[in-house]
Amino acid sequence: MKSNEMLSYFGLAEPPFSKELSTAHLQMLPSVQRNLASARFLVDTRGIGVISGKAGTGKSCLLRLLFDSLAPGLFKSFYLCHSSVGIVEFYTHLCALFGLAPCCRRASMFRELQSHILTLATVSHVHPVLAIDEAHLLSNDILAEIRLLTNFRLDSLNALTVILCGNETLTRKFGLSVLESLATSITVTVSLDSLSIEESFSYIEARISACGQKAPLFTKNAMTLLHQASGGILRTIGTIASASLLKAFLASSKQVETEHVQSVIQR
Repeated sequence: MKSNEMLSYFGLAEPPFSKELSTAHLQMLPSVQRNLASARFLVDTRGIGVISGKAGTGKSCLLRLLFDSLAPGLFKSFYLCHSSVGIVEFYTHLCALFGLAPCCRRASMFRELQSHILTLATVSHVHPVLAIDEAHLLSNDILAEIRLLTNFRLDSLNALTVILCGNETLTRKFGLSVLESLATSITVTVSLDSLSIEESFSYIEARISACGQKAPLFTKNAMTLLHQASGGILRTIGTIASASLLKAFLASSKQVETEHVQSVIQR
């Protein structure tokens, strides 16, 4: 069976819950708007911030929305996800990300990075924004090093914005005395929560509508069960919803009923 057959059956132009969506098609739920405003405030004030939340709550989507909202002539975004590494390897990845030639000495790479970032900020007048994903996997040594990396001109210039993105264990690390300097430098913390039932309904219906089907494909009872089963976790909602659509298609049903959702969550 081809996925196109299922899409055609439901009158959909594309898979409604695929992660391969442009930011223009991402649903701007009230909670997303609030979180994006906080992230933009961090960039505008140029400091160190944290985005935390359970897996699947939309941290990566928030970063995508943030990066796409930045004016390319004024900002340059960098994304790093190599977090479970040693400190020298971390600097190697960071140098490669900024277009610098890595070397084997940590101190040399530190100086090169700071010089490059300072040039971007003061000569090119472009503010770099570095997002480090899965930051809860970073060692304490690397987290402490990040604070040092943002220290420019005797800590009087915010030449680099750093966004540490990870699960809830990341924020708990900041209670350690060894990370006190970093903890006191964090100016914005964005905590992503699960969706309310109203937001879950809105998300499902908006995704279906954006993909070309204006008629409701999920019954209210089916969406209620889907919300309960997913706990309001964005990624889980999409996973269950996609599988439920398939169940409904195989059953030759024009709508997703509670029985289709039930068969997915009970497997």
